[in-house]
Amino acid sequence: MSGIERSVQNHYGAFGDREAILTALAKRGISAKGLTPAQLAPFDQFHTGGAVATQSMAEMLAPRPTDHILDVGCGMGGPARMLADLKGCRVTGLDLAPHFIENAIYFTDLTGQSGNVDFRQGSALALPFEDAVFDGAWHLHVSMNVPDKRAMYAELFRVLKAGTSMAIHDPVGGGTSEVAFPVPWAVTAESSFLCTRDDLLACLETSGFEISEVQDATAEGIAWFADVDANRRKLSVPNSVKASPRTPSLLEIMTKNHRANLEAGAVTIASILVRKPR
Repeated sequence: MSGIERSVQNHYGAFGDREAILTALAKRGISAKGLTPAQLAPFDQFHTGGAVATQSMAEMLAPRPTDHILDVGCGMGGPARMLADLKGCRVTGLDLAPHFIENAIYFTDLTGQSGNVDFRQGSALALPFEDAVFDGAWHLHVSMNVPDKRAMYAELFRVLKAGTSMAIHDPVGGGTSEVAFPVPWAVTAESSFLCTRDDLLACLETSGFEISEVQDATAEGIAWFADVDANRRKLSVPNSVKASPRTPSLLEIMTKNHRANLEAGAVTIASILVRKPR
């Protein structure tokens, strides 16, 4: 594992507290028995747009029930479980962080999806799979943590069957102003590897992919943040109860900065569909 990969792994160590998720579900009256991907969605979708974006990307990729899809940077497995639930396909998730994989397996057991959703710990720069074994792939918010994007896409190209597609939903540099840090994927600019959308497209083409579709999902991401705020207010303490002031957590600061970056145009969200030629 490279030093950068170890740094990324350490960065996400504070994300995805299993017990906190189970406690939050219980407070909402949701039993761990018979848990569904939709019920888990507020807690296991670590990307701009949450479950709404996952559903949109599932439609973009449009896998068949017989397809085997690779989810790179799967986190706790939320998108993988939702994709399998929506499309009936088999999904294999891969992530650098061991605790993400442990939690992904745990929650997949709870949703009863272990038969068609599985997980591996590993690097996107050295995928632990044979050549041409997947019928499609996707990654949601991954490339901004990868400095050597050509190596990652060369690996993804290798493991995909000819004629299959890959969907990408990633933040990219907007260029209108400086990015405010920390953000969810990096504490400082030195640990962030954002590129422009054009550079990302060029990298994909250099790796052998054909560009099928490109969308700007920034507006949808901003609207999602507004919906999250509205839902949080519904669950907040009534105004008649005065809460003690507290210092915002690092994750709250990261999230606030990410939203501000989107609204300022410093960061945009690109949804891209590419194809490996036959």
